[in-house]
Amino acid sequence: MSTDRKYMPVKESRGWYFIEYHPPVINFKFANLHLVITIENASEIDIVDAMEKELKDWLNRYPVPLFVSAFDNSGEIYNLSKIKDCNHLIGFFNKDGEICLYWRLLRDEEIPDVVSDREYVDNLYSDIAFKTYAEFDIDRRKRQQQIKLGWLVFFIWLVMVPLLIDIFGYFSNLLALIVLIYSFYKALQKGIELIGEIKKSKKDKEREVEESLKNHYYYHCKMNPEGFERLKRENFEKMAKDEIKKEAGSLNAIK
Repeated sequence: MSTDRKYMPVKESRGWYFIEYHPPVINFKFANLHLVITIENASEIDIVDAMEKELKDWLNRYPVPLFVSAFDNSGEIYNLSKIKDCNHLIGFFNKDGEICLYWRLLRDEEIPDVVSDREYVDNLYSDIAFKTYAEFDIDRRKRQQQIKLGWLVFFIWLVMVPLLIDIFGYFSNLLALIVLIYSFYKALQKGIELIGEIKKSKKDKEREVEESLKNHYYYHCKMNPEGFERLKRENFEKMAKDEIKKEAGSLNAIK
């Protein structure tokens, strides 16, 4: 009897791009193939050729309908409108055993319903790692429990510990005296700092510089919100590029 599975993506390097193959999930008729282009200004013709080649290769490897997309090194879909009517490619074997390629979005009824037979799918992808949906549910519950535990610890340290200190302070003259002496010490230290008798620590100076920079940045961001939004977009794009570059490097290292 077949068990519902969620297969892990297959990643392989091709040099100037790498691919991510995602087997079909339940209620979808096709698998997904992503080409992530790692170089700048890649030729659209080369990208299209690579998409068609990869589609044929992966269809021969796993004969289920396949939906192919190409992404640039910042994670955006490549715009192929200059040479194709659609940015996406879909293909599958027809009844005669021939591969059909379509540079357009197909209606659901146009796509062969191959993957509805889960036993066939499980046999086909027997070489790919997977988890059952039950295991994913267990992992999800564990993460939720960890988050709840984290919030509990946070609550104890933020609320309960100070409260217990206050309670013990009322019932322990020694603790109350220590707290009082410490408070006087901090007040005296602050007063001496204010009149310039002692120098501020290196940590305090660094904190003041950081706060000053934050206020400076906030002032200019408030003065130029459009520039701030542009800077955010550029930062997000750089983060995406760095992540893709890192992943491409790891794939090339194990190639």
